[in-house]
This record gives sequence, C-alpha cells and structure tokens, in this order.
Amino acid sequence: MRWTLKEWASESFKAEKNDGSEVYVYRAPVWNDFFKRGGAPGYEVHYHGSPIARIYFDRKGATVKALEAGKCWPEISDLDLIEIALRLGNARRLRPGAAAALN
Repeated sequence: MRWTLKEWASESFKAEKNDGSEVYVYRAPVWNDFFKRGGAPGYEVHYHGSPIARIYFDRKGATVKALEAGKCWPEISDLDLIEIALRLGNARRLRPGAAAALN
C-alpha cells in the first residue's frame, strides 16, 4: 500500500500507488451531512471519475468516509484511503508544493 502524493493543481493532489492505481484528491465544497463544525477543510477522493471517499480535517486529525460508489472499486481499500488521508494531512502542514518531499 505505498502511495505517493503529488500536488496536481491548486488544492488538488494526484496519488499513485506502487501497482499503478491513481486517485485524484480535490478540495471539496462543504457537505451539510458531513461536516460536524463549520470551516473544516474537506477533500473528495475520485477514482475513475467517481467520488469514492470524503476526507476532512479537524483539530483532532483526519476523518475518512467511504462512499457507496467506492464499493465498485475493491482495489482501493479502506487502508488505502487512510494512507492517502495521512499523506494529505502531512502535505497540508507543509508549505505549498512540498508534497513531493513526503514520498
């Protein structure tokens, strides 16, 4: 489950697994049913054009919520999503464009 995270566009990332799988992580809008507190930064994880998970960051760390569409893609597991969230959290703490240093 080795993922590398690269900044792809402003507030967006491309994550690649060592087996060739790629997911895109986009800064997402506020979801009324997902945010517990206002202002927590949120991201959507897309695989093959479908959103498969949501990640948001609060004071205590990252929360990952797998979506129903993610069940269609068993090659991206919950552990993969957690690793992506951890790498994304580290990239957010560093200066912009420093995601490459995490890999």
